[in-house]
Amino acid sequence: MDIREVRSFLALAGQSHFGRTARLLNLSQPALTKQIRRLEEDLGGPLLVRGRHGAQLTSLGRLFQAKALDIVRDWDDLLAHTRRVARGEAGRLRLGFGMHTFELVPRAIVRFRKSLPDVDVSLRDMSTFEQIEALHAEKMDLGFIRLGPVKKLSILPLTQDRMMLVTSQAAGYSVTDDLSAVRHEPFVLISRQRSPTFHQHALNLCSKYGFRPRIVQEVPEVTTVLALVKAGLGVSVIPESFGINRFQGIRAHHLTDRAAAWTAAAAWRKDDPNPLIQRFLALLKT
Repeated sequence: MDIREVRSFLALAGQSHFGRTARLLNLSQPALTKQIRRLEEDLGGPLLVRGRHGAQLTSLGRLFQAKALDIVRDWDDLLAHTRRVARGEAGRLRLGFGMHTFELVPRAIVRFRKSLPDVDVSLRDMSTFEQIEALHAEKMDLGFIRLGPVKKLSILPLTQDRMMLVTSQAAGYSVTDDLSAVRHEPFVLISRQRSPTFHQHALNLCSKYGFRPRIVQEVPEVTTVLALVKAGLGVSVIPESFGINRFQGIRAHHLTDRAAAWTAAAAWRKDDPNPLIQRFLALLKT
């Protein structure tokens, strides 16, 4: 059974006339008759009978017409939706992001949804390591990672970020542009489980100034870090992009050391045919 034969039957059922229907479908009348006969052979019974009043549906024909209308409508919807997906106008886009793109990614998603409201966008907060693993496993389409050596992924550098030192205003730390002034202070850090790359970067930066931080608490969220720093538990380093303007009682110290900086980048599989990836990347470039 061919969908074209079903369409021809529905057209004939609506017109009740072989000649008129053949002209409407741009077919010869014998070709239309052949299509209907093949359909009847597949179904095992007559769908129409010819009479003085044209082609009339049999009881089997009326039953088939009712179901066929739904099938053709669903088929047309499927074709239209699939074509929109192929053009990058609909479909699904699975994104990953981390605290280093806390501001960038949500803004981009708002713009993307406005331009393509029919796209289903899912978003997961993940570490760089988790995102790379998910991309390789095809569990995610596009990630926003701390740039580093990656294999089998395409990369688009997006923005520069850097660590900043945060201290409690009540503690009275003087302004400093490096970590040497807090070498003897307790540290509150983002946990290694939450972000292995950021955690290790913090340790490496401290090591450059000749000390290993005395970590008194590891936590999974930057907001928790700031709450503990404000309460006086210790000092910390967080991404500058996170910002602390909405957090009272915290003092930010800009770190000028180049080693405090990193690049945030978009990453995706080189062979991924999902057109929505390129749509989202184009938006990021504007």
